[in-house]
Amino acid sequence: MSIVGHAIDSMGIDPGAILRSLALVVLIAIAARYVGRWLRRRVERSLSVRSFGRNGAILLGRLTSLAIYVAASIAILASLGVSGTGLLTFLGAGTVALGLSLQDVLKNFFSGVFLLMERPFRVGDFIRIRDVEGEVQGIDVRTTLVRINDGSLVMIPNSLVFTEILTNRSKSGTRRIDLVVVAEGRSILEAERLIHETLRSMPEVSRPIAAPVVTAASSAQTIFSLSVLVDDSRDAEQRVIHALVSAVDDESITISRP
Repeated sequence: MSIVGHAIDSMGIDPGAILRSLALVVLIAIAARYVGRWLRRRVERSLSVRSFGRNGAILLGRLTSLAIYVAASIAILASLGVSGTGLLTFLGAGTVALGLSLQDVLKNFFSGVFLLMERPFRVGDFIRIRDVEGEVQGIDVRTTLVRINDGSLVMIPNSLVFTEILTNRSKSGTRRIDLVVVAEGRSILEAERLIHETLRSMPEVSRPIAAPVVTAASSAQTIFSLSVLVDDSRDAEQRVIHALVSAVDDESITISRP
C-alpha cells in the first residue's frame, strides 16, 4: 500500500479530490434521475387534465425530463474539469450536425410543441386541413392524429398542420355536418317538411335551422343538400343522422356524405 500511495503522490493525484468528484457525480446523476421523473409525471398529469391529449402530454413530459438530463450532464462534465469553452464548441457542432441530419423530424417535432403551446385545437375538436376533415385524436412526436368520417386514422405531419390554413369547426362549441338526403317516393314539399320537423325536434341541432336545398329532382326521387350545426360531439352527429334515417318507416330517406 505504501508503494501505491507513494506512486500516487509522485503523480500529483489527490485521492480525496477524486472521491469528492465521484461523490458529486453520483449525487448529480441521482438527483437528475428523480427530478426528471417527477417533473415528467407532473407535466403529463397537468397537461392531460387541460385536454392536451395523452400523446401531447407524454411528448412535453419527455422533453422536460430530457432538458433535466442534459443540464445534469453538463454539470457533471464541469465538475470533472472539462473546459466550458470546449464543451460549448462540441455541443454546438453536434447540434448543427444533428439538425442537418434530422431536419424534417425536428421540424415536425417543434411544430408539435408550438401546436401544444398555442392550442388552436383540442383533442376531440372537429378540424379541416386541406382535404382532410375529422376529429382530433392527439398530437404525436411527428404527426397530428385525425379520425375521419369513415373511421380511418389519418396522420398529418405537424409542420403541415402548423403552416397550413386550419378550420376548427368546434371553436364555437358546435360542428357543421353537410349531408345529402335522397327522398324516394315523396313530393318535394312532403320531404322538406319531414326533414325540418325531424331536425326541429332535436335539441342537439342549433337554431336557426337552414332549409334543405334541392339539388336534383325526378319523378322517382328528390335529392337535397343540407348543412346543419350540431353540438360538438360525434354522438350528437350520429343521433341527427340516425333520426333522419329513421324518420320514415320505409327508409325512403338515406343519408350519405357529399
